[in-house]
Amino acid sequence: MSRTEQELRQLYASTRGMPTGAAKFAVLEEVIRHADALGLVEFAFDVRMSATSVFQHSWAPEKAFLTFSWCLAAYDREPHRFGSGHEHTLLWQFKWMAYSVYQYPEIPLQRGTDLLEDMERRYRRGGHSMHAVLQNRGEAAQFTGEVERAQAYYEEMALTRRDALSDCAGCVPSSQVQTLVALGRDEEAIRIGESAVRSGCTEQPQLIYSELLLPFVRSGLGERAVEAHRAAYRRIRDNPHHLGELALNLLFCVHSGNLVRGLDLIERHLSWLDRPRTPLTEMEFAAAAVAVLSRSQEQNGGDGGAVLRFPTVEGKRRPDTPAAELAVELRERALGIAERFDARNGNTYQSTRIRDWMDTGAIGEPLPLSVFERAANSRGGERLQRLLDQVADRTAAGDLVAAARTRAAAAELMLADEQYAEAAEAAEEAIRELDRLGLTADAAACRWVLARAYRMDGPGGSGVRALRELLDSDPWGREPQDGGPGVSPEAPQRLQPLPLLPARPELEAALGQWLGYGPEAAGWSLAAARGFAAAGREEEALAALGEALARHPDADAEPTDGVLADLLGETGAVLGRLFGEAGAPGRVGERGPTGPTGLTGLAGPADRAVSPTVVVLIAYAEHLQAIGRLEEAAERLRTACALLDAHPDTEAAGRRSTVLTDLGEVLLRLGDVAAAEEFARAALALLEPDDAWEEIVLLGKVLRARGADEELAKLLTEHGLELEDLDD
Repeated sequence: MSRTEQELRQLYASTRGMPTGAAKFAVLEEVIRHADALGLVEFAFDVRMSATSVFQHSWAPEKAFLTFSWCLAAYDREPHRFGSGHEHTLLWQFKWMAYSVYQYPEIPLQRGTDLLEDMERRYRRGGHSMHAVLQNRGEAAQFTGEVERAQAYYEEMALTRRDALSDCAGCVPSSQVQTLVALGRDEEAIRIGESAVRSGCTEQPQLIYSELLLPFVRSGLGERAVEAHRAAYRRIRDNPHHLGELALNLLFCVHSGNLVRGLDLIERHLSWLDRPRTPLTEMEFAAAAVAVLSRSQEQNGGDGGAVLRFPTVEGKRRPDTPAAELAVELRERALGIAERFDARNGNTYQSTRIRDWMDTGAIGEPLPLSVFERAANSRGGERLQRLLDQVADRTAAGDLVAAARTRAAAAELMLADEQYAEAAEAAEEAIRELDRLGLTADAAACRWVLARAYRMDGPGGSGVRALRELLDSDPWGREPQDGGPGVSPEAPQRLQPLPLLPARPELEAALGQWLGYGPEAAGWSLAAARGFAAAGREEEALAALGEALARHPDADAEPTDGVLADLLGETGAVLGRLFGEAGAPGRVGERGPTGPTGLTGLAGPADRAVSPTVVVLIAYAEHLQAIGRLEEAAERLRTACALLDAHPDTEAAGRRSTVLTDLGEVLLRLGDVAAAEEFARAALALLEPDDAWEEIVLLGKVLRARGADEELAKLLTEHGLELEDLDD
């Protein structure tokens, strides 16, 4: 299917709000393909430049090679066509290519060498510093096993001036620390690395903290290592881009004697190997996982170790697997990639390094990593301390069920006390134990605690992901266990009630709110409205329907979006039952039968439901205006006016003025200037002038429409407006 230039630009604009992933990649590639077909060279260039950044900062940097190469060749052919600003961006992206190219064993070394030579030539030609070039040469030497040479490059870099093409104060030390760690220069690595922690870079502190874990442990700085692990993991747990950093955190679990934590991380993140960022990070994660699995097997007397249970990810679930079996699989995978690197590099650096990783063990005394072990001085007060003591007592007594349920209760209390990081860790531990004990209902309830803790703790979409997974698992559809999801009647001493799992519509409404704005957010809010209605929770159903309308972008044509079409159809049906197909306000208060959409018993809102009903009417009218159904929009707004008149004490002046203003706008578009003026002046009378910008603008439009030039000029002068302010 061919597309017009306008359609392509709209499609490209839509990618800015899309999460990183296969869907966004596919849209970008479609835009590029059609732009090429239409000969839109400048547009295709801009899209590829943007796509290069998207691919590089995801788990698909190999796609960036193609888009970058195209842009570089196009710029070299016709630099005047694209402008000097693009040259700086291309030189910046050169660093990404030089960094990534060595992480693919299939790419010959000569290609990397040529790329670095080209980079240096272009930087010199532009009068730029060699600071970034030296950093990239150091990284390349590190990847190919020339560690001493890598450090020499970094030392030369430290004596070279920085400029606008240098990496930030966080990323420069981060790249050097890896070499210092390989050389065993831990004290220097810590000194240089810790300067990057507070750099403000979006890639920090997770990168530098992950690199410093081994130096901290080897230097006996256990507390700093634990805090570094906790801080790093909070920032990498939701992004497969950080597969390499996750590998270092897995090794830390081995070094610190926290194999259970390591197994938990493998269960959560093994799916990242389905789309590894690069072969290098794939090899590193596989090797680090082998270290965890092998030490766990040894700890269990060589009987095969624990059985790992993997969550469902994107509709797929890996079968339960014994640790020993998975270790064999991942060992072969890691060594296979290492041998390819050795063949390319002409040495055994990578295979030796990876074997060392897989054979590593604990260093020094075990470090307490569990939140329950570290919480002796918690600020949670007496109730939390009693729960923490109870976890230890029940565990020591062998009452694993009671201990797991108490962990869940403690996580809920930590969340209530706004200890979000601790609540997340406590919930993770509780869920792991509850799952292993088969307490699926309690585990589902604790996942709701985890989702809320994730959302409040750190960046990223961990909370959204956790809530999606909980909804996808549909715990409400299972056989009741211990009285139903989240109900645990045998909880020890009930010092703190165990968390209960809310009804599905409540979680759907929460997910709609967390997603913010867009078709998916609207879809979840609409699902919540249906669920509330089916349960007879009428006011909540109306409120969720209003949320759905507010969260979906206005359409500028007849809706083709499936969510929007469903949303408008459903809203129209509900309002039809409430007020009649024409929106007649005279039907307010009458009751009608259950409608075909499943939103039951909404044909006559009581006083308490006036507010959500008015919100629905306003939002629905806005969508009707956007698609040109002005008569229907006017009827719905008249209904809202009648509701507010019938319940004068339930709404603030701002809400009433909004309805009057919206109705005036619609009537003006319909050509009824006199009625539009009536509503504009009525809305303006409700507000102070400083709060009435939209109302004043509407009145100005009305005066312009009826040719009242003197009155219009006076209005503009009085309120400091220009004629352009009246244009939509």
